[in-house]
Amino acid sequence: MANHAGDKRRSHIPKNSFFFEKIVPVSLISMGVIMLGLILFAAGVILGFVHF
Repeated sequence: MANHAGDKRRSHIPKNSFFFEKIVPVSLISMGVIMLGLILFAAGVILGFVHF
């Protein structure tokens, strides 16, 4: 195993990156909303509110 105790910890995310400041948070939020919708749809099917 490699010894990483002497390594300096640095972030690999560049400063002022449009991708990590705008695109990643928006995509995570949108995927969370889609997942919540799918969970509610599945619960509706299980409980009989949605006839699928």
